[in-house]
Amino acid sequence: MFIGHWAPALAAAAASKREPRLGALFIAAQLVDWAFFGFLLTGTEHMRVVPGITAMNPMDLYDMPWTHSLAGSAAWAAGFGALVLLWRRDLGFALLASAVVMSHWLLDLLVHRPDLTLAGTPPRMGLGLWNHPWIEIPLELGLTFGALRFYL
Repeated sequence: MFIGHWAPALAAAAASKREPRLGALFIAAQLVDWAFFGFLLTGTEHMRVVPGITAMNPMDLYDMPWTHSLAGSAAWAAGFGALVLLWRRDLGFALLASAVVMSHWLLDLLVHRPDLTLAGTPPRMGLGLWNHPWIEIPLELGLTFGALRFYL
């Protein structure tokens, strides 16, 4: 998923009765991917370009145990939630921010080919909507613009 990751941040900001910190929620929405690209640079996680691996992008995301496993995403969510709690001193907002981080894995599960894991080892999961752009693109746009409308 690409821009669809912004949808949970927008929806969370709209649903929050407190002063929404949309910037923090946008960071939460993309934290897992930013960590992944950082880990690519250090050689901790790996990908390769394989033209045609999916209809929508050529990324073979074959090794992402620290960022794109369910356990890894949960760890990032807990860590980010703890930082937000220290920063804002607001447990409700910290839990909301953690949920936005966790939403990343759930949304990726819809679009990725089977390359997501529970804890870094098989089974690999993914519903593969990147191979069905006529479904994936309207879904992603619908989620994002629906959440934006809810936010506004």
